[in-house]
Amino acid sequence: MRILNPMNNLLLLGFCFTGISYISAQDSTNSDNPTVFTTIEIAPPSDPTVSISQDPKIQQLLDIKTKMDKDGEFSDNYKIQLYNGNMNEAQKVLKKAEALFPQWNTEIKWETPEFKVWIGNYRTKLERDRALREIKAEFSGAFGPQKNK
Repeated sequence: MRILNPMNNLLLLGFCFTGISYISAQDSTNSDNPTVFTTIEIAPPSDPTVSISQDPKIQQLLDIKTKMDKDGEFSDNYKIQLYNGNMNEAQKVLKKAEALFPQWNTEIKWETPEFKVWIGNYRTKLERDRALREIKAEFSGAFGPQKNK
């Protein structure tokens, strides 16, 4: 014997909803029932205020980063190579370049098998070419490779 066929299921479900609805309607008059919905009034929000507390070191870091961006320390920039060879001669070229062109940074890099002396940190090829014309008067072998890596 099949008691729960589809038609009986629908009837049973209908009776359950009807009973629940009836019980809920009876309980709506009871104010102590926590399941009863009530209307509430919401006041309009007051003027919003936002306050941000920030560590003062963050501003210092931002200032340092801005300076480094201006100095071109975060990107591949153009440089001019003054010399490549042994260390003693590279030291001499470095000292001479620092004395003649104090406005540009001068450095020695070791790239196997020799030392290289680089000057400047130019953002554009045009800046580098202008400086190269001035530098070639003192260092005839100076040249500007593509980009410093």
